[in-house]
Amino acid sequence: SHRKGRNDATRVSAHVWESSPLTGKQLNAIASLVKMTSERLVPTHIASEEEGRDRQVGKATYDSEILDVHSAHQFHQWYTDIEARRKVEADERFRCHLDALDQYIKMCDVLLESADRSQEAFISLKDNYKSIVGRRQALRDECSQLASEKKRLLQFVQVLNEKLEHFEELEKIVHSFPGGLSKVDKDGFIPMLKRLDDCSSFIDAHPQYTAYSTYSVKCSQLRSRALSGVRSHVFATLRTAVNLVRQHRVEEKSSTDNSGSPSEGLITPVFYVKFRSAISSLRPLMVEIDSRARLGGVTANKKEYAQVMSDCRTTYCEQRTALVLDFVKLRISNYSTEVSLHAFIRASCSYFLQVCRAERELFEGAFPLESSDVVPTLWTLMEPIGAALHDAIRPRYIALNDVYILAELVDLLVEEIMEEQLGKHGETGDVMRPFVQALLGDIRERLVFRAQSFIKEEVENYRPSDADLDYPGKLEHTSTAAVQEDINATGANVLPEDYADQSLQPIAGHSKSGRSHQSWYPPLQSTLSCLAALYRSLDSRTFSGLAQEAVQICSASILAASRTIMSRTSSFDGQLFAIKHLLILREQISPFESDLAAHSVPTRELDFSHLRGQMRRMLAGELSLFSTSPDANALIVLAAKGAPRLVESTVDSQRELERHLKVACEAYIMAVTRQIVEPMLGFITKVTALRVSGTLAADSPVSSAAFAAPQRLAEVVTQVNDSLDTHLPTCVEKMSLYLTGSATREIIFNPIRSNIAEAHSQIATLLEREYQPEDLKQVPLCSPAVLSEMMSKVSSKF
Repeated sequence: SHRKGRNDATRVSAHVWESSPLTGKQLNAIASLVKMTSERLVPTHIASEEEGRDRQVGKATYDSEILDVHSAHQFHQWYTDIEARRKVEADERFRCHLDALDQYIKMCDVLLESADRSQEAFISLKDNYKSIVGRRQALRDECSQLASEKKRLLQFVQVLNEKLEHFEELEKIVHSFPGGLSKVDKDGFIPMLKRLDDCSSFIDAHPQYTAYSTYSVKCSQLRSRALSGVRSHVFATLRTAVNLVRQHRVEEKSSTDNSGSPSEGLITPVFYVKFRSAISSLRPLMVEIDSRARLGGVTANKKEYAQVMSDCRTTYCEQRTALVLDFVKLRISNYSTEVSLHAFIRASCSYFLQVCRAERELFEGAFPLESSDVVPTLWTLMEPIGAALHDAIRPRYIALNDVYILAELVDLLVEEIMEEQLGKHGETGDVMRPFVQALLGDIRERLVFRAQSFIKEEVENYRPSDADLDYPGKLEHTSTAAVQEDINATGANVLPEDYADQSLQPIAGHSKSGRSHQSWYPPLQSTLSCLAALYRSLDSRTFSGLAQEAVQICSASILAASRTIMSRTSSFDGQLFAIKHLLILREQISPFESDLAAHSVPTRELDFSHLRGQMRRMLAGELSLFSTSPDANALIVLAAKGAPRLVESTVDSQRELERHLKVACEAYIMAVTRQIVEPMLGFITKVTALRVSGTLAADSPVSSAAFAAPQRLAEVVTQVNDSLDTHLPTCVEKMSLYLTGSATREIIFNPIRSNIAEAHSQIATLLEREYQPEDLKQVPLCSPAVLSEMMSKVSSKF
């Protein structure tokens, strides 16, 4: 049945294969197979059988061939038999091949069964292998898990022992604390303190433990007891050192004949060497406390150690100050009675700096000191000494009223003390710097007060004498003395020719000679000398405020003196006096012009100008005190709208100075112009008024008027020519006397020249337009060329 089923399947497959179309490649493959099978050799046993059958067939055929054929029927029968035998012989080969194929199929079936059994065996073997591998991996995993569990348990035991170690260590500290380890001077105190901090840090890091609160309180109590012992030990050590030094001082004092203090050579070992040896044992403990106060950790612990360190330093400063303060005061008092104030400040600051340096070295012998802690720590120690020195210096500079001496004190403190002495000593100098800055600020306040008083007394309230207002006599005397000195002296320096050149020099040295200063108005000299002293002694903001006020007051004083001179001498002298001194003031304040511009002084004023309208309404009867209407009641309206307004502005003394100088120059230019060409200006004014009034006919010339006759015009021009010959040179000489700078004189003279030329030009135009040609010969008007030559000759005297 198995074979039948296989044959049926083969036939079905053959049918399907025959009905399916073949590709060219498949047809080529079939042709190759056919060729190969046609030439394949037949096995020997099959070939022998086929040969035997052929022989039998041939024999039969031969036998049949030898049969006699007598009739057609026999022939047809014989032929039929031959055909049948030939068909049988032809199919026999295929039947033999079919039998062989059946044998091959049987053999293949046997092989397939063997292969199936082998495959089943291999599958079973593979399943067994997989099972073995799985059991081996499971065994390995179990072993690894057991090893990990063992390691974890060992680690747990180790961690547990480490944690229990802190608690055990804390119990040891508790039991050993009263037994003697609490003595701060013992060698085991610092290690015990380290162990206590380690236990405290561990307990604070694990607040989830059941006994956390108990052990935390216990650690805090132990630490407090230990730190209290540190405080007591430091205090006892310092007291011992102080008593040792005081006892030694008493012995040294009793051994000397005089009752004063010991010499400096004996003070050094007493105050520093013996004290250092007595407190040197504190440094290891203080280093440990300071390191724990700075290390990162629990904030509460750091605060406790920092507080202990601060208390110990404070105790040291108190004990040390009580020991040295009396001697320092005695030394300062000795300095103050022997030398001047400048020398006293130098010696006191130098001595104070020596004390700072020695005290710092002594402090570092017992306490660690970081660079950032030098100033705040040592200042606590040096503040009483600095206060004693300040108390000794203050009465002496408070009694000073001289602005210049106070300014010298400021320069001494800034340049010599702060920059030179303190700058060389670094951090030790920084300890002394706050004291010097406080002293400097106090002296500056005194300097500002005295400067304001000086300006008020010597400038604002100055009462000039007749000699102070003797202008131009004062200038003439100074000029004559200068000329005489230049004649008598040989190789003398020539004075600067222009004040503008002098203004470029520092204020402290106004010129190369003091002769020019003798002709200055005293308030101007006082103002400039005061500003010169204040310029380097005060900060820019304070100085600018004083300078603004001083310049304003000085300008007002100069203008007041100018008005007095105008009333006493002449308007020209008063105007030139104002121009001269305002120019000097402007030129001498130019070095600190930037400070004045950067720090303007704000002022506040109350503005009541808006009340005019309300007062006008009250006077007109529109508002009444007894009116019931809010808009008509005077009191209600004033309360609602009459509040003063606050107006803020800035005081710019330099701008005001420029304005005063401009006004003075313009007034002088117009005064000189009127003196020279006043007749011409009056004539031109009358002509203009005549034309505007319409009194004169439009076609009538101006010469027809009585005041404009050629003879009258000739008189006017003659007066102007006389003034040009006499008054103009006089004005130029006086201007040269007041204003020594040729450039300044040229600037002022140019507008005068232009005004004179303009007046002559208007007269010339009027002559050409309104007068006959024969009238021109009667008027001696200078031509532009002659006038220009005359002006050049006058200006050449500059």
